[in-house]
Amino acid sequence: MTFKYRILSFFLVAAFCIPLACKTQLDSQALLLDPAVRTGKLPNGFTYYIRKNKTPEKRVMMYLAVKAGSILETDQQRGVAHFMEHMSFNGTKHFPKKELSNYLEKAGVRFGADINANTTPDETVYQLPLPSDNPELLASGLQIMRDWAQDANIEAEDVERERHVILEEKRVRQGMAQRYEEQSIPIYTNGSRYGSRLPIGTEEVLLNVTPEVIRSFYKDWYRPDLQALIVVGDIDVDQMEKDIKAKFSDLKNPEKEKERPVYRAKLTGKNQYMQFVDPEWGGVSIEIMMKQQQTIMATTADYRKNLLRNLLAQMLNARFRQIPFATLSSLTGGLDAFSINVTTKPAETQPSLQSVWLELRRMQEQGFLQTELDRVKKSYQQGMADALKEKDKTASEILIKPYLQHFLTGNVSPGIAKENELVSQFLPDITLTEINDLLKSYFKDTDRDIIVKSAPENKAFLPDEASVLSWIAAVYVQPLDPFVDEAQDLPLLKQSLSPGKITTVENFEKVGVQQVTLSNGLKVFLKKTNFQNDQIIFKGFAEGGASLYPDADYQNAINAAKIITNSGAGNYGSEQLGKLLTGKQVQVSPFIGDTYQGFNGATTQEDLSTTLELLNAYFTEPRKDENAFNTLMSRSKSDLINKTNSPNEVFVDTVNLVLGNYHARKKPQTIQSLNAIRLDRAYEIYRERFSDASGFSFFFVGNLDLEKVKPLLEKYLGSLPATGKKEAILDLGMNVPPGRISKTIYKGTAQKSRVILTYSGNFDFNYENTLQMNAIADALKINITKRLRDQEGGTYTPDVQMSLSKYPKSRFALVISFDCGPEHVEPLIASAQDELNKLRRNGPSVENLEKFKASSRIQLQTALTNNQFWLDYLAAQVMNREPLVQLLDHDNAIKKVTTASVQHAAVTYIQDNNYVRLVLMPEKTNPRF
Repeated sequence: MTFKYRILSFFLVAAFCIPLACKTQLDSQALLLDPAVRTGKLPNGFTYYIRKNKTPEKRVMMYLAVKAGSILETDQQRGVAHFMEHMSFNGTKHFPKKELSNYLEKAGVRFGADINANTTPDETVYQLPLPSDNPELLASGLQIMRDWAQDANIEAEDVERERHVILEEKRVRQGMAQRYEEQSIPIYTNGSRYGSRLPIGTEEVLLNVTPEVIRSFYKDWYRPDLQALIVVGDIDVDQMEKDIKAKFSDLKNPEKEKERPVYRAKLTGKNQYMQFVDPEWGGVSIEIMMKQQQTIMATTADYRKNLLRNLLAQMLNARFRQIPFATLSSLTGGLDAFSINVTTKPAETQPSLQSVWLELRRMQEQGFLQTELDRVKKSYQQGMADALKEKDKTASEILIKPYLQHFLTGNVSPGIAKENELVSQFLPDITLTEINDLLKSYFKDTDRDIIVKSAPENKAFLPDEASVLSWIAAVYVQPLDPFVDEAQDLPLLKQSLSPGKITTVENFEKVGVQQVTLSNGLKVFLKKTNFQNDQIIFKGFAEGGASLYPDADYQNAINAAKIITNSGAGNYGSEQLGKLLTGKQVQVSPFIGDTYQGFNGATTQEDLSTTLELLNAYFTEPRKDENAFNTLMSRSKSDLINKTNSPNEVFVDTVNLVLGNYHARKKPQTIQSLNAIRLDRAYEIYRERFSDASGFSFFFVGNLDLEKVKPLLEKYLGSLPATGKKEAILDLGMNVPPGRISKTIYKGTAQKSRVILTYSGNFDFNYENTLQMNAIADALKINITKRLRDQEGGTYTPDVQMSLSKYPKSRFALVISFDCGPEHVEPLIASAQDELNKLRRNGPSVENLEKFKASSRIQLQTALTNNQFWLDYLAAQVMNREPLVQLLDHDNAIKKVTTASVQHAAVTYIQDNNYVRLVLMPEKTNPRF
């Protein structure tokens, strides 16, 4: 009886107090960390997080996090935190010198692509993904993390060599973005310490820092009470915990331990104004930031506040039609900002800013509408539900990041199940008044930064602070019409459909693919997987694309699909279509490329029918909207404003033009080329490209219910028009030109250069030959990295890529690229060519070839459990008219890759008489060069 009374009493009390103070107490409970992760702290203060996760299978991700970054540096140490990160890869107690990279590469784990690290002002984080089905390698991974934690070797010769690499990394960063960062961060962070502690450091320190200074930083701050190991993957949690305790318990904190100060940027109550004038900037930009103090998420009340903020961000985005003029963002140092950013032509700055601010004023004074809030609520709730469906299929590299933030910042991630529960609890009670009040709270007269940017030639157009404020003030006296939130209630398609029939079904059991042919000739390839619980991704294409149109129509053809996407389909314009699809997982993107036209998309089992209906609408009922077209063209022209002044953009445009055989279609886009686009002609081309489905092939990969899918295919794809006509790609000769070509582009003032060396030619395309060519690129990259970076210290990240194509012509292109100082261009080109010549003379070393094979096996093992890989693979096989089962021969084919076979391929295909050398140099080269 007493027990029943207690239960009754509880419900009576709860019922009376929830509407009042008790609800606040419930909403302010402490958030608990995701119960799926096991956490602990060793007696020395070292923290660990361990979670079992089988996506991807037989893989594990490890992070070593250190609460030590550039913010802890003294003036004499600026750059040392990042320098220490580099030294961790130059040798440790158990992996001296370069044995660390050598050991991991033999196991198929690559630096840059797999292993990485990063240094920020507040922390340094090391990442190590490994195969988890190799106990020896897994144990070595823990040993590597243990060595990085406190047993890195910091030897004088390694410091001397690495300083040149870091100086080259600093050089790579030079340019407008770096100059802007250096000038603006002190403004963003209100003159705090963050403004003078960019992780790359100063050239003076990097040139002169001694091993003793680096060791001192390492000893002071790489200590267990500031470190955590985070392990997420296909592992035994109990065993991993035992191994961590055994391996990391002997880490020692310094005897005279320094206090780890916590730095934060503070609100000052003041306003700031800054001009940034730079020769690489185009047009004029105005950025206005209204700042607030950032808070951590530690309670359910914090979670609710964050939910409010997320909803507001989505509503802002929707009101501006996906153009991010106004955003909510986090700044370095613990500040949040409501930011307004407008980039325009010099003479259009005032009206552009005022048009954006007029919409902001409308939101500020009139508020959002209930229909807008209802839509984002529906979308948000559905997004959480979709994420919950995939809770056991979420990739480890995604799961690990919230645990990292929990250690570094204290933000609590309760896990998707709890988040879904909290969203379901809080979302219904969030009111329009709360959203509108939150927006108003961001409009502040204090803690506001105004930054205006331009090139020197446009400086006269830069407004001062008073002008910007007067422009904004003028907005508040303009007439203000109410916002109208139109919503339609019509069928998506205007016309009824006449479904087709499935005529044949062919099974490719070895790869788990079923090929369906519809009565209109369209072929559909279906691969059912369980890699994700509710994901379906698809692609469809047919040959032709823009290649079938004359050069004069190229811009109309290549932009046609984008124009239609912005116009809509069926009964719905683009904006109305977005509203119709609220809360649904429906992605359909038509495209017209140089050689193909088609669709990309993604959906779920529940929304597949709607997705296919929209695909049919884009096929048969595309819309033509002049207002949407004008908006798109205006936005595209704005995107071009900064291109012509950017050395990198100019260089990339030149590279594309030269490597595209100087074809008219490879010329960079300009205002003039955009002005040549005509809505009527683009629409006409789009209709022509999608008027006949006969030559189309579609590919669907994911958790498909094949028997439910087939009637939908008959209805929405089988009803598409078809005449039996099949088109072929027209070869326009946009290949890398033959012969020896050398071109140098002089642009920019930063003392840095970019080099792209390209060898190309015809190629006998088959599976074995593609492996041989990829082995060439892989081995060459290892050798070039070792020589140009590690031995000569002349560049930061040299790269080697192999491009192979079969249609319209079987071709290859081997591309070697690197950044360096202008004085190093010629020596490094000579070194790169020497390494290529060695490969042609001797083939790759046995060791490098084994590294390639190991990496290939590991990558394929992971790829085979990924929907996107299978979609791309199947589409590529059909495009290249190669067997679908070809992949199953990978092990046999890779066994045929030998030192002799790779050398033979290098000698056969890579000729010095087909060589393009492209170099970017600064306009004013330093006299000593």
